[in-house]
Amino acid sequence: MIDIHNHLLPGIDDGPRDMDGTLAMARVAVDEGITRMVCTPHLLPGAVPEPARIAALVDETRAALAEADIPLRIDTGAEIALDVAFALDDAALRAYSLAGNGTWLLLEMPFEGWPLGLPAFLGDLEMRGFRAVLAHPERARSVQLQPDRVRDLVGRGALCQVTAEAFTGAFGKIVAQTARGLMGNGLAHVLASDAHSATRRPPGLRAALDECAGRAGVEPETLRWMVTDGPRAILDGGDVRPPRLGVPPPRERVAPPRPAKGGPKPGRPPRPGRPPRPRQTSR
Repeated sequence: MIDIHNHLLPGIDDGPRDMDGTLAMARVAVDEGITRMVCTPHLLPGAVPEPARIAALVDETRAALAEADIPLRIDTGAEIALDVAFALDDAALRAYSLAGNGTWLLLEMPFEGWPLGLPAFLGDLEMRGFRAVLAHPERARSVQLQPDRVRDLVGRGALCQVTAEAFTGAFGKIVAQTARGLMGNGLAHVLASDAHSATRRPPGLRAALDECAGRAGVEPETLRWMVTDGPRAILDGGDVRPPRLGVPPPRERVAPPRPAKGGPKPGRPPRPGRPPRPRQTSR
């Protein structure tokens, strides 16, 4: 499985403080079946680490993973707050893109308030050659109140990344209901951990896949696109066309049998004590 949103790098944001914490996270991820993680530290107003610093920490972490014999592939990336993304030029956006592919950006949905400039910004990004993955929309209060707002963003080419623990109830009932609603309406495209440590918000995806599959009435294998082919296509930098994940197939409508000619109409049995009138066959 591929995890495109996590805070694995040490000492750069609210993830692990040191390399020991990073390696502990990595071991949990591998045990969960994750083989590749994109390191996405926060880019927040007033706290924007340079791309070179992220790249250096990724290189340092790769060396530590190899020394510890942990079979995990990692890539550069960033979780970009919208206020920061609005101000970045094309060169900076390419440097912060997922796996450095120059195309796909992970944009953080704000927890409070609807970003009025986001629909137009998505169109502007497309004109500039970029595409967007929206991080954890299920945790945005505006989406919780009006989930259909996400349809417009998806219609403008965005993909929605839902956090695994949102489905399992770790963020509370409202977040879980919103995540499941997005899933049931075909508006959840990628599942990621948004992990911050080995114990508090750990890097796991398997339980969420089982939960989603159970509620959608499908096998977990049906939803693995969200953690395999989908993330891989994003990291390859090309177009991504997600299937209708989590949406149960429509029930086949079976027409009721037609009554025989001359018989009583369905739902209208003859009145008790009064036989049906015979049909007139001649005049």
